[in-house]
Amino acid sequence: MSKFQNANRFVSVLFGGFFLAMLALLSGGGCQAQDLSKADPTPRVLAGWHDRVEKALKDGKADEALREMDAAIKNFPENSQLLSIRGSLRFRSGKINESIEDFDKCIELSPESKPFLWQRGIALYYAERYKDGLEQFAVHREVNPNDVENAFWHFLCNVRLNGLEASQKDVLLAGFDRRVPMSQVQKLIQGKMTTEEVIAAAESGGAGAAGQKLAKFYGYLYVGLYYDALQDTAKAKQWLEKCVEQEGDSYMADVAKVHLKWLNAKK
Repeated sequence: MSKFQNANRFVSVLFGGFFLAMLALLSGGGCQAQDLSKADPTPRVLAGWHDRVEKALKDGKADEALREMDAAIKNFPENSQLLSIRGSLRFRSGKINESIEDFDKCIELSPESKPFLWQRGIALYYAERYKDGLEQFAVHREVNPNDVENAFWHFLCNVRLNGLEASQKDVLLAGFDRRVPMSQVQKLIQGKMTTEEVIAAAESGGAGAAGQKLAKFYGYLYVGLYYDALQDTAKAKQWLEKCVEQEGDSYMADVAKVHLKWLNAKK
């Protein structure tokens, strides 16, 4: 979403203590605490957790970070921010059902957080809880109306429940999403554009080397996911593998990896 593309776009609207803390988490600020699991989860400590989780994922030490987060949540079991961070880490580590447990507990403790937890919607999709996923993406649109990624995941859930044709007529339309090739992706799920046109836009768009790489990443990711919705597993894998080859360190890069494992497990 303009929220999906990476972990730094975790929340679109911030209010109250919960979201002030989340803002600090997203800011990337450091934390000098030696043992974060025992440090009262202030905004600064939450930012430290964010940095630690991202580094652990990059270094292949997700299990170690999960153990540290388990200790932190044992010390602060009612802290919804920590639960949301662990839920995301669990998902990115392939622990789908456990991640949903954390997101649900987060909502239980802080009901106002629900519209912002797009990560929960993605996890629900992989848990094959498509009706719940539809509802989560619909409520996220209330706080993030210009996100084609949100519309796409809503579409994926809808296809599983109601089929392709009905889902193309019921797209949760987003406003202007400036990222290449997201406008083309929206037309794709409406049946108004082909996968070839999306790929062409992705491979010719983006500003500078980084922008071009990101455009390819999004194009390959969503074309791959679209082919999976069509139950064309071979093409889904082809494009998702190309997406993973872009070597991005982001939430959605990990989603691509999770999806590939999911396809292989289903087979």
